Amino acid sequence: MSHVASVTPQAALLRVLINGESEGADLVRKIRDWTQGQVDLDEPGFEAATRELEASGLIERRQGAPDKRTGQAHVTFALTPAGQASAREILAESLTRKI
Repeated sequence: MSHVASVTPQAALLRVLINGESEGADLVRKIRDWTQGQVDLDEPGFEAATRELEASGLIERRQGAPDKRTGQAHVTFALTPAGQASAREILAESLTRKI
């Protein structure tokens, strides 16, 4: 994808979640890769984007498997049905965008 300047962190998050549930650090890396570094979220930016999408009913926060070292549950994020529809629209747009 060569033109991602207009992609918001929220749209990028929905787009990468189309491939399935994922942890925060993995999502940040996937977003950076998909946008070729144009969207590189720090922790506050990631939290703001996820909270906005949660409030909109597009993603949900889940308790993942416990960390083998610490025993604390990993937090993962997944699309809701409404989020899946939005993510498909974003994917279709990214595939048809002119270079």
